[in-house]
Amino acid sequence: MRRSQLTDQDGFTAIELLITLFIAALFLFAGYQLYTQVVRDGKDADRTAKLSNIVYQKLRESSADITAANPTGCGSVADAADSTTTETVQGVGSVNFAITITCPYGVSPPKDIFLIKVSATYTDNGTQKKVEQATYAS
Repeated sequence: MRRSQLTDQDGFTAIELLITLFIAALFLFAGYQLYTQVVRDGKDADRTAKLSNIVYQKLRESSADITAANPTGCGSVADAADSTTTETVQGVGSVNFAITITCPYGVSPPKDIFLIKVSATYTDNGTQKKVEQATYAS
């Protein structure tokens, strides 16, 4: 009878294969975490961009309204004019908009410069977030 002889063969051992599979699983898990973070950040950027556009539109409207309503400047306006509204924005939810109009250089003698600030406040996953823009108008 002949005894079979063991010979060295090329290839992976079971342990090398398990280590390789473990490292591959780590890379897949890290890639999935990166993917979910990128999607989350993209949604946040989309919300911020939507609200920034709305805030800018409200800022331009307020600027035109205040200068048309007060052609003589801050002398005919109280020191500040504030308004707050709540609106539902698609993709964001309930948003509180606040418009603040002040006379930064006083009212006596009448100055024709107004400071207009518009802010949007909303809640995202339990965190309060705010988008704000401001401009001077005369």
